[in-house]
Amino acid sequence: MDYGKLDAALARAVDEEDRDPHARDLDVLVRLGAPPTEEQRERLLAFDIEGAGGRTGLTATLSRHGIEALADLPWVRSVALAAERGPM
Repeated sequence: MDYGKLDAALARAVDEEDRDPHARDLDVLVRLGAPPTEEQRERLLAFDIEGAGGRTGLTATLSRHGIEALADLPWVRSVALAAERGPM
C-alpha cells in the first residue's frame, strides 16, 4: 500500500483495522489527479464508487483491502479518512 497517499488519520485507522478482526469499513475521500477516463471509471465501479463522471473528488466506504488497492493506483492522488459528522 502506498502510505504516502493516505492522510495520518486514515493511516492510523487502517493500522487499527489490521489488528481488529471485527473492524468495519471506513468512509473515505478519494482525490484523483484528473477526471477519470472511461477505464478508470470502470475500475472505480469495481470498488462500488459510482458517479465519478468528470469529478476529481469522490467519497466511498471501503475495507482496508479496498483502501490498499485504491491507494496503489497511479492515478489516485490521495485517500483521506472522511470526518464523521455529529448531529445538527
